[in-house]
Amino acid sequence: MLPGKLLASRRIVITGAARGLGRSLALAAADAGGSVVLLGRDTAALGTVAATISSRSQQRAEVVSCDLAQPESVNAACEVIFHANPVVDVLINNGTPWLEGRLADLSEAEIVATVAAGVTGTILITRGLLPGLVRSRTADIVTIVSTAGLPGGEFDSASTAFHAAKHAQTGFCDKLRAELKPQAVRVTAIFPSDFEHVEPGSDAAREPIGAGRLTSREVVDAVMFAVTAPRNCAIRAVHLEGTAATRS
Repeated sequence: MLPGKLLASRRIVITGAARGLGRSLALAAADAGGSVVLLGRDTAALGTVAATISSRSQQRAEVVSCDLAQPESVNAACEVIFHANPVVDVLINNGTPWLEGRLADLSEAEIVATVAAGVTGTILITRGLLPGLVRSRTADIVTIVSTAGLPGGEFDSASTAFHAAKHAQTGFCDKLRAELKPQAVRVTAIFPSDFEHVEPGSDAAREPIGAGRLTSREVVDAVMFAVTAPRNCAIRAVHLEGTAATRS
């Protein structure tokens, strides 16, 4: 393994990989030598991420269309992933649509989509890829939750539907962790507070982090920390909070 290539030979599936944090996670995983599978609804945007990975890391990323809010789309995505390779080493559950606003102002469609993607979609993609994870000797499932998924967590501009979805993800991670422990599949939940997105490779990404400022870099670093930890270390949860209020 080359220095810095901590994810070499590991196949990493990332949901919501077309933009934002998912894109940053994909670039970081590829930089570390991982073989990345990009999932999302916008295949054109996923293709752009794959092209960036190719030029940046000389890695070929797989692009798979997947709408987490649609069970048939999740099933089809899992079939495509396994057709290419029956093993999955890391699953990063990142795809949950952001939804803000007061409950009375939310449409039925917005509520259903948020819960369907964040809860049902997360559960179904994990279940669908579980056979591939069990085949791996270095299996990790990492879910990007939020401090909105903690009891008494931050009550920010996120909607009640978003908070409900994130609390469901917390419960899912807790039960799944116990269920998969005998099979040596590690399950980690990441709980970031509001953070500012910093584009990898941008001038801002090279600037020192300001006091109290939580950015997407710290979230990416937390995920990398969890999946590259020695196999005898299971990291149940990582809580990330800035020391000053920020807004992504």
